[in-house]
Amino acid sequence: MPRGDGGMGAFVGRRDEVAEITALLDRVRLVTLSGSGGVGKTRLGLEIAGRVAPGTAAIVDVAAVDGPEALAPAVTCALGGPDVSLLVLDTCEALIDQVASLVSELLTADPRLRVLAISRQSLAVSGEHLRVLAGLSGAEACTLLAALSGAWLPEVCDRLDGLPLAIELAAVRLRTMSPADVLTGLDDRFGLLVDDSRGPSRHRALATCIGWSHRLCTVGERLLWARASVFAGEFDLEAATYVCQDDELGAEDMADMIAGLVDKSVLLRRQTPAGVRFRMLEGLREFGAGWLARLGRQGAVRLRHRDFYLRLARCAEAEWRGRQLLWCHRLRLELGNLRLALETGMETGTGLDLAGALWFLWVCCGMQEEGRHHLDRALAGDRRAGPARTKALWVCAWVAAVQGDLPSAEGRLSECRAGDLDGHAAAYVNQLRAQVATQRGEAARAMPLIRDARDRHRSAGDVFPGLLPSSTVMAASLLAGGDVDAAVEVLTDCLELCEACQESWTRSHLRHLRAQADCLRGDVAAAGEHAREALRTARLFGDRVAQASGVELIGVLAIVEGRMERGATLLAAARGAWSALGGGHLRSPVLALISDSAALDAKCERFGNFTARGRKFDLETAVSFALGEKETPPEEGRPTGS
Repeated sequence: MPRGDGGMGAFVGRRDEVAEITALLDRVRLVTLSGSGGVGKTRLGLEIAGRVAPGTAAIVDVAAVDGPEALAPAVTCALGGPDVSLLVLDTCEALIDQVASLVSELLTADPRLRVLAISRQSLAVSGEHLRVLAGLSGAEACTLLAALSGAWLPEVCDRLDGLPLAIELAAVRLRTMSPADVLTGLDDRFGLLVDDSRGPSRHRALATCIGWSHRLCTVGERLLWARASVFAGEFDLEAATYVCQDDELGAEDMADMIAGLVDKSVLLRRQTPAGVRFRMLEGLREFGAGWLARLGRQGAVRLRHRDFYLRLARCAEAEWRGRQLLWCHRLRLELGNLRLALETGMETGTGLDLAGALWFLWVCCGMQEEGRHHLDRALAGDRRAGPARTKALWVCAWVAAVQGDLPSAEGRLSECRAGDLDGHAAAYVNQLRAQVATQRGEAARAMPLIRDARDRHRSAGDVFPGLLPSSTVMAASLLAGGDVDAAVEVLTDCLELCEACQESWTRSHLRHLRAQADCLRGDVAAAGEHAREALRTARLFGDRVAQASGVELIGVLAIVEGRMERGATLLAAARGAWSALGGGHLRSPVLALISDSAALDAKCERFGNFTARGRKFDLETAVSFALGEKETPPEEGRPTGS
């Protein structure tokens, strides 16, 4: 929908909103279109008015009215036209209290009248139906920019949060600047996005448009806006209270002030399984950050932000064993803030603490590449000896081992052993040395190391991340050494312990290894059950290495059962997944052995089409296919006999 709130170009997008609000006005008498400045409320409202009451709607721009006393006469004059049944009140936030009172009176006096209010703030009157607008979708935003400038620039539209006003102002700049220069210029969006030729002054520049919202806020709300600009992405009430409160902003007032910023469309509210979360559009965040800098409080607020997310990481680490999926999902929501806290930590000496405390996010939740980046950087930037460095070293080794970078893992473990003078990390060092040896196919070297590690974990009472994850290394070493019965005994005992501890991530790895053991014993049905359950759990965590392993193992089992087409498809999909993750060296030696044997059985000319199809699967499709949830796309045909 072009022309933001200030012009009247061709209408683009908003199909669902138009249909929803048009239908709503058939049933109710008061609808308020709300949203941040520049989101396109006016243009959408006028489009809806033209459909609901073509040619007969009374339209009043409240911001153009000459003071509160002139509001009622202006509205009365507009309603004096013939057959008026819809009143459109634009920019109601300019006189919000007076508008709310007048609308209540009008609706009581005339039962035929309907009102469409357009406001950055709700009227908060009886019978109001509030509809909060977001920015345009990616495709709609690009369509708008292309219509105005001829350029299809998704990155520009994304950085502008899909706001029509900002897109219009960017389109003006594209008349004289290259797309690359506009993209760079968005680092100073308030200096770039200006057009003095536009209509209402509040729509001539992005900063002016946002400043209009700023003037609507109370002193406390403005202060909270500035401090909340430190958050990178979403945050919740607990985080806002910890980071933003002080003697000027009391904790007891925080909920009300946040509600005020939500009501004024400065904060967007979203309900998630982890609770209610808030965020600012990027332009609003940068505006608040500018005020925070002028107040001289950036450093102090960032330190409180760092402290909160370090505390959150430690809490998640302490509760990880029994609440794994909850914390996995919660911290994925917090990634932007965790990254910012890590950045602050690198500058202030707590980077090692936070990077090490998040080991479960890096190892268990499929974030090895990012975790490795933060750990390597923290270790390079802070070489002070101590527990934080020792922990970060063995965590980094663990991540490197999961990545298949065994030389780096061994290097980090050697450094950890040298610096761990009291032997506090010896159990983890030996556990990970055994894991590396197992991955190298050196089961005989791994066994004494993992036995020592497990003894140390038991003595320390370290069930997780000590004893339980070490069980996977123990079982994998036994399988690699050919002692399948001993491996099954370890797996059985540790699966029972996982059940008792409500531990899911290790349990999925143990079930995958049990599936390998059952395959080696010829019990394909049991192997399939374990493999599928392991894969379902790995998907919940986003554990990509475990998902690739699961797809490959289920492909092997399909071939063993004689379902060659399905097996060939899955093995090809697994090879693609391993390639995307960095190569097949991540596979366990036992999986590689049984997979290569199965692949030989499936290598014949008539399975070429199925292999080609499997190579096109992304990991998500491959997992769904392996679990029997999704067959191959209809346009590609369906494997016979699968």
